[in-house]
Amino acid sequence: MRNLSKSVVVLYSLGLLALLPGCGGSSGQASGGSTTAHYAGTYYPIYNSGVGQWIEPTDSMPFEKVSMIFAAFAHAYPQGNGAVLAYEQGQPEEPVRLPQLEQVARQKNPRIKILISLGWGHGDWGYIADDYANDANLFVASVIQFIRDNGVDGLDIDDEDIGVDGETGDISQQAFDGVIANLRQALDAASSADGKQYYLTITPAGNNDDTGGLADTQVDAQNAPMFNLINIQSYFDPKWGQEFLRALKSIHYPPRQIGTGMDTEMTKCAPKFPAYQGLAGLFDWTMSADSICDNFKFTREIARRVGY
Repeated sequence: MRNLSKSVVVLYSLGLLALLPGCGGSSGQASGGSTTAHYAGTYYPIYNSGVGQWIEPTDSMPFEKVSMIFAAFAHAYPQGNGAVLAYEQGQPEEPVRLPQLEQVARQKNPRIKILISLGWGHGDWGYIADDYANDANLFVASVIQFIRDNGVDGLDIDDEDIGVDGETGDISQQAFDGVIANLRQALDAASSADGKQYYLTITPAGNNDDTGGLADTQVDAQNAPMFNLINIQSYFDPKWGQEFLRALKSIHYPPRQIGTGMDTEMTKCAPKFPAYQGLAGLFDWTMSADSICDNFKFTREIARRVGY
């Protein structure tokens, strides 16, 4: 699965905007100067190790104001001479929480897309690198199985703290590109077989070590076209966020497939709204944190601003 033809890679870069929730069809093919956005995303913890993380979803919550939920987190764990995607160890309630979230959110908003997010800080990419180097081919297959078994719409990658000194493990840029190509190929094959679109997204923070990607991320010109959406964790460093945005534009990644973020949790209900004009829209960390911000104030405000 490693050798992906150049012609197939080109196809991935075309028409992906139509696959973004709220950005369907020709109406989404806006010019770069358009200020219309439709993407209203949020992370939703299914882990619970402190206040303001997992909250039980109810039909009174504004899921109709959200186009895409990133359920946080799953992780990669070693198995045999490879690695597999699984619920976070030490969080035994996650397999119950994810379907509960899906049921409530989809009932409230049938259009919503829910992705599982591959988290950071557990050595994940070191295990994935071993899987790739050993030709074990367990990881990609486990992603497809996880998606199908849990009824989610795809995989998000929390791209942060990767490298020799990082807590998320080390992987070469070449190997990372190969894994992403294999994931894209497998997700598209599963989409064709299952008759539904599966998404692949990435959410970089710009704090990776020894990276060959753009602006201290694992995103580069080779793997960027494989992603339906790139989220920028601009709330960590707005200056870096602008640098990364310029770098994405320099490789001709479509701005309307780029989301930029705000952080409700760490700012204690005082997040700054980043500039998003001409981009796909906005996402928030997290909907759980926003539950104490005057009845999901920022979930509602994001939807209002982007027109979802």
